[in-house]
Amino acid sequence: MQLETECEGKIKCGSLPWEVSERLAQLSGNWLEFSPEEEAIVVRHVQPVGCPAMSGVPCELISILDTIPSDHREKMPGGTLYVRDKKGLVLRLLVKGGELLIQWPHLDYEHSKPEAPDTVMDSINPREARICGWARFAGSPERANDLAAFVDRFEGLYPEGDMPSECEQNLVSVRFRDVNVGPRELVYKMETLAETRDSLEAELDVSSFAPGALDRNFRIKIEKGRIHALRPSLWR
Repeated sequence: MQLETECEGKIKCGSLPWEVSERLAQLSGNWLEFSPEEEAIVVRHVQPVGCPAMSGVPCELISILDTIPSDHREKMPGGTLYVRDKKGLVLRLLVKGGELLIQWPHLDYEHSKPEAPDTVMDSINPREARICGWARFAGSPERANDLAAFVDRFEGLYPEGDMPSECEQNLVSVRFRDVNVGPRELVYKMETLAETRDSLEAELDVSSFAPGALDRNFRIKIEKGRIHALRPSLWR
């Protein structure tokens, strides 16, 4: 069974007095518990019932941290818990220096990390892929029609979106608005349609129509026919 919400991660507490450790071991919420062996706050192995992670995890974490004396709390190694829901990675709970920071993700491509294009494009189900962005390449208006026909025939699970195009001075320009097509297949098709490979330019944001995580999103940039892939930074 796939959970609608889930929690993962660990908060390291470090060495605690035995009486504090015993008291923490007796605490057991729907989502979190203290593991004396690991000296850490961990996610329970038992499937939670009737308590959404979005509300339950922060509440339980605060309750457990409050049980730890302040002088020990400030010296904790700390750690991170992630809470997910159907739409993706929605909360990061960061414990550092005895403080709890709750963060919502944001897709920051200014501080993104480059990754191998082949690896990134293979990380998403092509039938569920959502493409937004633009592309242009040297070619006649017929090639724009060929690209539109290719996308229309693609066996995606979410055949929707919009793909307006225009051709001026033998340069095809295309916009992708929530188009359901595999990124690898789309890039290969545009490479074959471009009169010259170095005429191909694009910036494509790729996500999934299906429930997933924001950390699966990526961006494909093509500059003079050379393909680059970026993963966004999610946390400030």
